[in-house]
Amino acid sequence: MLHSAKKLSGFILLLCSAFFLLSCHSSKKTAASKPLRPKELKRKYAQILDTKPRKIKNKALYYFIDDWNGVKYKWGGNDKKGVDCSGFAKLLYANVYHTDIKRTVATQHATTKNFKRKRRLREGDIIYFAESDDPSHVGIYLRNGFFVHSSKGVGVHISSLHDPYWKKVYTGGGKVKKKKS
Repeated sequence: MLHSAKKLSGFILLLCSAFFLLSCHSSKKTAASKPLRPKELKRKYAQILDTKPRKIKNKALYYFIDDWNGVKYKWGGNDKKGVDCSGFAKLLYANVYHTDIKRTVATQHATTKNFKRKRRLREGDIIYFAESDDPSHVGIYLRNGFFVHSSKGVGVHISSLHDPYWKKVYTGGGKVKKKKS
């Protein structure tokens, strides 16, 4: 009798554990896949970018960023399994601006009209960084010195040009010329 009770108790514990794990998994997936409402999106990015919600106008851009935020860095990557900086820039331009741009930092840089002064940057401008002579990293300017990019160790996220590292390696940015077919 004691042996049967232990078996039954073990089975009930197993069943409860399975139910708990499955219910947690499904609710997490639902919460992660539910996009923010437009007002929530504007408030979220206004706070991050130190601006007013009414200044967040390009909802497609911020929905794209929200969807890709946290995707890990993968050199040569082009999807949600991992993406590098130039792959992310290419995907963002294709999805938000419906513009096909080159794939590598070097080719993107070669097809950009560069501005050297940060104050002239506008939302959607592509920006470059270099630790030596040639640009080796790319991001997309947002506003107030903030930009979105994919970097090693962090993945897709928003950074500030006021950060000492990014300030030091910033080389310029500007409008991307459309890729010729």
